[in-house]
Amino acid sequence: MRTKKQTASVKYPSARLTGISGFMEFARQPNWKQSQIDINLMKKMGVGKGKEGLVVATLRFLGLIDENGTPTGEWNNIKQDYQATLKRLVEEKYSELFGLIPTKLVNQHRLISFFCSSGFPVETAEYQAKLFVWLCKEAGIEIPNVEEHFHRARFDKKGEQ
Repeated sequence: MRTKKQTASVKYPSARLTGISGFMEFARQPNWKQSQIDINLMKKMGVGKGKEGLVVATLRFLGLIDENGTPTGEWNNIKQDYQATLKRLVEEKYSELFGLIPTKLVNQHRLISFFCSSGFPVETAEYQAKLFVWLCKEAGIEIPNVEEHFHRARFDKKGEQ
């Protein structure tokens, strides 16, 4: 049985899709490699405007860069076989979620509940869920019961449940 401390130790990323997808366009270029991937690089590239740190945190979470922003062996793997490497990394990094909810039963409500249970507010959990869905799509992991465009809690009218 997991303790609260063990569950909270996983810091799931919440990068905005425009930032991470913009960066991954560069990452998919065969000869594109930087010695340092950090917030300054994101700013120079115009990726993740205002949320560059979230893109860097996502790359770190996936193991594509280390704590110093240096590309890891996984960076080389993703350059060789983007989808297969991303699939393996997503399945590994989100193993707790995959172990709890079978992919055929994943939906927006369950994803947000999962991320909220880690202590994040619903707005952050929505970004975490959207990122997870995008990563799955990129990795070729089918999650058929999740709409690509999420209903956002911030659009709920006051008093509606």
